[in-house]
Amino acid sequence: MTTKPTPALALACLLAIGLPWGSALAQNLSPTSPPAAQVAPHQVLHLSASAHTEVPQDWLVMTLAVQKEGVQAPAVQKQLNAVLSAALAVASPLAKPGALDVSTGEMDVSPRYGREGKINGWTGSAQLVLQGRDAVQIATLAARLQELTVAQIDWQLSPEQKIAAESRIQAEAVSRFQSKAQALTQQFGFAAYTLREVRVNAQEAQEGSAMPRMAMAQMAAAPAPTPTPTLAGKSRVVVNISGSIVLR
Repeated sequence: MTTKPTPALALACLLAIGLPWGSALAQNLSPTSPPAAQVAPHQVLHLSASAHTEVPQDWLVMTLAVQKEGVQAPAVQKQLNAVLSAALAVASPLAKPGALDVSTGEMDVSPRYGREGKINGWTGSAQLVLQGRDAVQIATLAARLQELTVAQIDWQLSPEQKIAAESRIQAEAVSRFQSKAQALTQQFGFAAYTLREVRVNAQEAQEGSAMPRMAMAQMAAAPAPTPTPTLAGKSRVVVNISGSIVLR
């Protein structure tokens, strides 16, 4: 009659012959793991394409500035505040959203140093910004604000004009990206590709004209209000598409 070994007897036998019983049991109880699946290699190609257009600028930004000096910083700031308050009292009632927007710009009060490196006074500046589509009204208003001088003239595209330009050339940029991807796929000897990632970026390169410094000085010294001469240029709107594809 054959006696069936008990678990205790099997453990005793493993210990008697010096086998690592833990690993032996693990080998008996754990199923054999299948070989790791082979992952097909991917051929990744990075590329980019772009499209651009030139659009007439329709948004004028005119920055007016005032400078004051004094012995004490609070006195200088008080003078700047007085000039800005008077200018806003004239400009604010004329503001029209989109046509003429009025806002304050940077204000700074800093110490002035003498030859010995000690503070001998304070100097300050403040800005008033006029911007919008109505260039004639902006220039006329700037001439009325006699205590402020034109510090900078900048022509840009209005937000609506920029968005419209980007929409027109975005499809062209996408088409160029796709054509380039297809051509490179064939040139590298592959049949097709899949899009892995893509990034779309739009930017505006300004080509506006600014008023010469001499003309600004002459305008500031003129006894009667003289509208500031402005001339709009064109902006170059560019849509860039960059990304990567997987060749198959």
